Amino acid sequence: MSSTSASVAAKEKDTPVLTVDCDVHSHLRDGLSDLVPYMSLAWQKRLGAGQAEGWSKDMYASSFSIPKNVLYVNPVGVMRRDALPEDGSVPASDPAMVRTQLLDEFEIDRAVLIGGNTLGLGALPDADLAAVIASAYNDHMTEHWLEFDERFRGALVVAPQDPEQAVAEIERVGDRAGMVQVFLPLMNVLMGDRHYYPIYAAAAERGLPISVHPNSADGIFAKAPALAGGIFTYYIEWHTALTQIFQSNVISLTCHGVFERFPELRLIVAEGGFAWLPDVMWRLDKDWHSVRDEVPWLKRPPSEYILDHVKFTTQPFVESSDPDHVRNICEIIDADRTLLYSSDYPHWDFDNPRRALAVLPETTRARIGGGTAVELYGERIL
Repeated sequence: MSSTSASVAAKEKDTPVLTVDCDVHSHLRDGLSDLVPYMSLAWQKRLGAGQAEGWSKDMYASSFSIPKNVLYVNPVGVMRRDALPEDGSVPASDPAMVRTQLLDEFEIDRAVLIGGNTLGLGALPDADLAAVIASAYNDHMTEHWLEFDERFRGALVVAPQDPEQAVAEIERVGDRAGMVQVFLPLMNVLMGDRHYYPIYAAAAERGLPISVHPNSADGIFAKAPALAGGIFTYYIEWHTALTQIFQSNVISLTCHGVFERFPELRLIVAEGGFAWLPDVMWRLDKDWHSVRDEVPWLKRPPSEYILDHVKFTTQPFVESSDPDHVRNICEIIDADRTLLYSSDYPHWDFDNPRRALAVLPETTRARIGGGTAVELYGERIL
């Protein structure tokens, strides 16, 4: 048994067995207008919020929004049809329905909530407004979700545009019961840039992993992360290409020595794929052996930093007509310590926990299904 396997086995003896879904998208029932009560009166006035009665209804910006996909149309929709509540409200906006349809139905012990309404926050031009939305969302999530069922856990969202305000939000909310990670909506600055260092320091100090996720605004808005090659025509092109962003950011974090500077920092790539990881690690290690003088702060092969510091959620899980292909990828990336189960509920490409990992050995399924998450989050997830 390798030293890594022995370490994993030793930890498992004292680790509770939980099933943890690391990417569930809760939504606001009435969009961002639900956040207005959590904003100061000054911000409500600035947004023209609340002026929605009588003749003034259509003259104010009470339906303010943040950037999201307005170019690419998914013909089957982005939500599970059976997740639509009977009253026609937004899927995953009712915690009681999520509890019944996801937690109870699939015996999920913990569900980490990444707010579906805040994904494109990093592409918002106004840094102050982005910070206000983030704070309001965190308070709304606490009241309506974390206090509703003890199985819900939160990814507190911060606005990346202004690191100082992001740090203040981590300090304000980071120790709140039920918060397990920091959700960092991405923008058009790669994650290895020093711009983010104060955010990383604040998260690492509290033992909070940083999570990233496709933003829906990627490759569409000027301040959103760019996609290589130009503008795509079809949804299928755009959606497939989103993994570019996470490859670029993992490379950036590694080469800039972020994990050497912040040894306690952990990153979670949610819904960003993982089958690309072997190629990226091999290429990084090959180049590092030849040009390591360019990045003297890297004291180990780049792949070791990635395997030690980065986790990847499983959805959409790799599917192949040959199960050995999947098992080989999982072996290369040491899936027992790098993969976290996720369903992506309530999205159209939901992964059923009873089927998605079926081709893997039982011990690996147990690690991905919850063992690694418990080690990552510690007491916060229990």
